Amino acid sequence: MRPLSDLSWGLWSIATAAVLSLVLWGLGAEGMEDRATDHLDRHRQLLRRFEEVSAGDPQRALAFARSAVAETEPLRRNDPRRGDALELLALAHTRREEFGQALAPATEAVRIRKAARPVDHELLALALGTQAVALFALERSEAADEALREQLAAWRQAFGADDLRLAQKLESQAEYVQAGLGRMRWAIELLKEAAAIREAAAGSSAGRLAQTLQQLAIYQLGSSQYGEADLNLAKAQRFLEAEIARDGSREEEKVGLSGVLVMRAGIAGARAQRERALAFADYARGLEFRDRALRAENEILVAGGLSSVLELMGDVEGAIAERHKILDVFRSDGDLFDSGALDIGLIPDTFEALGALYLEQNELDLARETLTWARQQLGDTSSLLFKMSDLERKSGDEAGALRYYQEALRLRKTDASEISLFFGTNRRLEQGPESARFGGEPSDRLSLGDAVVLVPGAQFSTETWLKSARPVPIPVGMATNPARLVMRDKKVLSDAAFRADVRRSMDAARLYPRSALVFVHGFNVPFDSALARGAQLARDLNFDGAAFAFSWPSRAKPWRYGTDRVTAGKAAASLVDFLGRVEAATGAEQIHLIAHSMGNRVLLPALLEVARDSKSTLRSKIGEVILAAPAVPQAELIGWMDELARHGFHRFTLYAASVDKALIVGYVREWGTVLAGYVASGEPLVHRSIESIDVSEAGGDILSLNHDIFASNPVVTEDIRQLLQRGQRPPDRRIPALKERSTKRGEKKIYWYYQQLGPAGW
Repeated sequence: MRPLSDLSWGLWSIATAAVLSLVLWGLGAEGMEDRATDHLDRHRQLLRRFEEVSAGDPQRALAFARSAVAETEPLRRNDPRRGDALELLALAHTRREEFGQALAPATEAVRIRKAARPVDHELLALALGTQAVALFALERSEAADEALREQLAAWRQAFGADDLRLAQKLESQAEYVQAGLGRMRWAIELLKEAAAIREAAAGSSAGRLAQTLQQLAIYQLGSSQYGEADLNLAKAQRFLEAEIARDGSREEEKVGLSGVLVMRAGIAGARAQRERALAFADYARGLEFRDRALRAENEILVAGGLSSVLELMGDVEGAIAERHKILDVFRSDGDLFDSGALDIGLIPDTFEALGALYLEQNELDLARETLTWARQQLGDTSSLLFKMSDLERKSGDEAGALRYYQEALRLRKTDASEISLFFGTNRRLEQGPESARFGGEPSDRLSLGDAVVLVPGAQFSTETWLKSARPVPIPVGMATNPARLVMRDKKVLSDAAFRADVRRSMDAARLYPRSALVFVHGFNVPFDSALARGAQLARDLNFDGAAFAFSWPSRAKPWRYGTDRVTAGKAAASLVDFLGRVEAATGAEQIHLIAHSMGNRVLLPALLEVARDSKSTLRSKIGEVILAAPAVPQAELIGWMDELARHGFHRFTLYAASVDKALIVGYVREWGTVLAGYVASGEPLVHRSIESIDVSEAGGDILSLNHDIFASNPVVTEDIRQLLQRGQRPPDRRIPALKERSTKRGEKKIYWYYQQLGPAGW
């Protein structure tokens, strides 16, 4: 069997822990009389002895389980005690990652439970859970899903449909299928059922119901279901407020209410509803606690949550101010941390977060001071070292940045490969050709150069299909994080040196020997970040041909949207010049283009200029054109596309989303104009020359901008890779998760919709 990666092992740890928790404690009830049989009692006692004897030692656990199996050898084949021992053996092998050896005893335990007369559905459910872990670890996901469905059926047989114990099982199952197996949509359905049971049950705890609704909302946020999440949080808020109104001394309910309010502030912030976000935060901050530790903990929770919300909305100063409120709590309530009443680990964590905010503001002295203190307390964590690498890079110490970066990779047990990327820019050169430092001011000349970027992961695959360790769709977040990249070398080149280096890169290509790739970045992007994103795309798209980034002079400030918009429009002529040089240097038969966000304001006018030039040889070389989250008014883009279509340009793919907060902000900045990358009224922009794909469900968590789904979701990246490498159309022939849909308004047209896939029937 293929060795599990660090990430995979993390998932198995969660999954097996969840199953073992079900086994050990799932036999009880929530404050109800235990109606277990004698065998259930013996089963529970055996498992507790197993835990005590093994004491976290997988070898001792295996020895205990083997001894238990040996003791049952004289028993008849279907004796339930054999099932107990075999279940232990399966759990012991699972702890040792010996999933192949775990499957046989787990399957036999299930058979014994099913053969019992009458069937004990609780025991059957426990055995099926253990079997599901082994099956999923062996990449037999369909069989694992079937075992989990059988387990649910067994729980329903064991308890009535309105029994609180069933709600308890559904909640545990939801945690298991989401944390262990990545089945977000399934977890949502399970928690919906659990919440309905708790809400209908007489005497159900309002606090426990609120917890279930809050967890449901967390999963819904992970699936970009912001409206549904907020509705469930509002319901949880009402239950908790009613409980507090009945008995104001219930501090536990106040803690829960504060957490709900902070989440609602996060949703409001993600929707650019600043006043609403601040109102929720103020409400949470105003809750009164008699207990001093709870009062301090609440202030830390609210300030930390509000800091993240303000950072999301571009108010870094406000985010810094909230982090300082947490430091005020540390100073005023230091004795609570000394006594252990509050987690002292919150202090260095806050300094690390504060250091990251100072970095974002380019306040390098303050960033160094706070990150150094956090490092003294936390030691060398990969997270901190990546921030130190960024600090040294911004300070001009490239060698120091590289040292920190390589150490961070070592701690994460991640290899890095060198990606060569060529660039063209009409930014003004701020510091010599050998350092290639470009700022945000425009230049009247085009500069050419190359860079070597370290990207986590192995070298390019020589296979035409990158077989994934998991079936598509891969969980969101497994694509390369551009923040985890570092520039190893970059320099400005003469025209002749540029052509020579590009030709060598083309000669080395195997998958794309006659193709080039050009990436155009979006709004609020500094020069080095543009190169990092270009290198990330080249790596994740498995593009081994000559890859290029064109960087126009973005001011790289969130509040310079208007300036960037004007500058982007003026950069089209420089991009045409650069594309001509790419054509001449590569001799490519196809030049594929990817533009992100405001970069589409550069690319599309440039393509029009190329299309209008009847003598241009570049016209026939344009390959696939990817319009990723275009920050272009819909009417303007349609006008450009109509003219491009008349000139024979038709190979366009547009990725749009309804959860793209940056485009929501763009809507405001453009005075109420709907941008082409935003899915308004439930449908993306549709045009006869464009294959439009709604990737709303591919968004990340609630505190991400979701403006780079085209690059941060590996399923979308894989769709682009197949398009570039194979030219396969339509989209649903490339990726099963892309479903064809017809528009509902006006003339019926076709677009595609990214749908997260879960187990059949969910």
